[in-house]
Amino acid sequence: MSTRYSTALSHIILAGTGIYCLVGSKNHASSFPQGSFGIITLNSLLGIWRWGNPSYGSSVVDLYNFTSILQDLLVLPCIVTTIWLTYGYTWEIAYAYTVVSILPLITYICDNSNRSNEMVDIIIGVNCISLGVLSFIHQNYFGVASSISYAFTHFIVKNDNETYFNVTSQDFYNYTMCFFAVFALKAILD
Repeated sequence: MSTRYSTALSHIILAGTGIYCLVGSKNHASSFPQGSFGIITLNSLLGIWRWGNPSYGSSVVDLYNFTSILQDLLVLPCIVTTIWLTYGYTWEIAYAYTVVSILPLITYICDNSNRSNEMVDIIIGVNCISLGVLSFIHQNYFGVASSISYAFTHFIVKNDNETYFNVTSQDFYNYTMCFFAVFALKAILD
């Protein structure tokens, strides 16, 4: 298994951002932001070990891949659920965003494959649109920014195996997730 120290560095920065957002959201009434920022932090800590440890990095590949899937499926829906609850909508509608995002995770666990990419893209797209529109209606422009940044991160940057100005797509993904995390924190505290 190879090491990539630039990716380990990007995970260090994302882990720091995740911890900052986790601490910043600790007094929030809902536990969804802590779950979202906790998943980001956990995945980044595993990413530091995975990409930065030449001797034992391969021992956490499966766990790192699983937390990457968790990050893809739960980070944005937890923020969307928080925003819906913040603006006083019914809990049934708010929780639906997180519950529906668990369906691809169930298919992944039962099938032990990642064949549900289309379902993930649809769920992420619906969450991005919901967050953007709801935030715009309530003039929460950090919510709009977090929606745009997550859509850019997921649909343009993630897993395209390209380099941007000599930066790998995984590194660029981590840096754009830093922007999403900060915008999401500001959105839930607005």
